[in-house]
Amino acid sequence: MENPLLAATQLIESLAPGGRPAPIRTPLDHDECTWFLGAVTAGIINFGGCPPGCFRLKKRGETGPDHFDTPAGKPRHLFSKPTGDTAWLNREYIPHIAAYALAIEHYGYSKIHSSFSLYRSFSRDLISKKQGQSYETDAEFYSHSGDIHLKMEAKASAMQTARLVREIEEHGQLTALPQAAAKEVEYVLGLSPAYLWIVGPGSIDPPRHVYAVTVNGTNAAFTPLNDLPEPPDAVT
Repeated sequence: MENPLLAATQLIESLAPGGRPAPIRTPLDHDECTWFLGAVTAGIINFGGCPPGCFRLKKRGETGPDHFDTPAGKPRHLFSKPTGDTAWLNREYIPHIAAYALAIEHYGYSKIHSSFSLYRSFSRDLISKKQGQSYETDAEFYSHSGDIHLKMEAKASAMQTARLVREIEEHGQLTALPQAAAKEVEYVLGLSPAYLWIVGPGSIDPPRHVYAVTVNGTNAAFTPLNDLPEPPDAVT
């Protein structure tokens, strides 16, 4: 059987712009590698060269095979720096892509009715965020009414994941969280997802950090679950 860590490492290195060295400073984990590879095999993520209009090509003057498009057709790249001595991996994308693929391939969530790396702006003032500030949501899966059924929050390392999860499970409510942790998830006040899934290397399969979310004005409660919820009914 193919070693997923080796195969994922080789794939990541092969996608480095210009064939540059691509050091993976935070070690890969088995589950993220398995589902990162699965995302590529299933065509959930399709890597290729930068097209002529690519923003990174225009800015940096160099293409790379790590270009991919979101479901909305927006350009993204596995590496943030296509020039220099080494290629800088966007490390968070590995568990991000892996968890997205797990939800679709294993749990039956719909790619058509989802978003990946979606830029939004805050519709009102929150705890520390101000109306009009832009931010990125990692992945969202929508119900038949268009509401957010499942919101994903991806972290680049197991340490970052554990820190946020520890704070959420210790305090249980948004307004009780330390400021740094609250800033990471206060978007729930504006988005009102039914469920929040926090993912990182080593905690994707099985999904370890899933919460039912109840928003009440300027506060939100997080109730731990044992698994991902069932996907919502298909949009018709």
